[in-house]
Amino acid sequence: MEQGDIQYLPWQADILRRALALKLQQHLPHAVLIDTTSEQDISSFARYLSTLLLCDKPDDLRTCGSCQACRMMQAGTYADFNLVTLEQNEKTKKINKNINIEQIRKLIHEVSLTRNYERLKIAAIYPAESMNKNSANALLKTLEEPAPQVLLMLLTHNSGRIPVTLRSRCQSWSLQPPTRAEALEWLEKQGIEAETADNYLQYADGDPVLAVQLKQQDYASLVAQFKTRFAQFLRGDLSVTDLCHGLLTSETSIIRRLINMTLMAYCYQASGVNANASAVPGADRRSAQALTDLQLKAQRQLQIEENNLDLQLQLEDVLISLKQILTRRLV
Repeated sequence: MEQGDIQYLPWQADILRRALALKLQQHLPHAVLIDTTSEQDISSFARYLSTLLLCDKPDDLRTCGSCQACRMMQAGTYADFNLVTLEQNEKTKKINKNINIEQIRKLIHEVSLTRNYERLKIAAIYPAESMNKNSANALLKTLEEPAPQVLLMLLTHNSGRIPVTLRSRCQSWSLQPPTRAEALEWLEKQGIEAETADNYLQYADGDPVLAVQLKQQDYASLVAQFKTRFAQFLRGDLSVTDLCHGLLTSETSIIRRLINMTLMAYCYQASGVNANASAVPGADRRSAQALTDLQLKAQRQLQIEENNLDLQLQLEDVLISLKQILTRRLV
């Protein structure tokens, strides 16, 4: 579902409908916290929701595309809409890990200015959990003393990381994930055959947008190749360095997902259950704990993004540790 370059997904319709109804009833809150369990970037959703609320003639959940607000939002020139997000560091040329206080101060200043148009002024912060302590503190007064006809939107993948002082001053909305049937229907509309869609939906933990991205990167082939090479590594027929070299041809996010999936599968096995929570033979409490600890360690270590050499060293450490745990189980 889209209007120009601004779009939304079918399972996001509930929040759009709720927001539009509140606007028509003149009961929009001054601040909302929108959380999602999806890993996917939801800045486009923030733009669509904002456009829908600014549109002069929305038709159900579709923006008209022709009013001043729609045209300017599509062009990215609507002066009363601000999206604060992670910026590129001028020195390192990498995306900053935090939304800093200068960004929030600038947003607060923009919010305090007189509106340019006789519509809402909307400010969105995404991902809101990336605000550091100083940024969050700077925003607090604005939430406590909201300006009229201003809507603040905090969009997050992890609401627990946002200070309760901010959360308590926002109305909470949740972007619910699609049901399996909804996800498969949507994937079919993207031209993906049913069996393939089902497989990739499992790889993506039920997230159909991620499933499409994984398919584009031929993730299934990578999984099959890694299983073969990992078995060779366990037998001693392949070095850990060669095993990692094969992985490093993929994007870092794909490598993290593959390693996490592998560790999770062994965690289930050692715990005596399968992925469907059904009992299977072979429970080993000691190994299960060691694998759980390794999974947490891997999640921390594999966040490194400095260069491939650093990532390879971390990968080698995780895979050697995994081999040691599995070897002890077989003894």
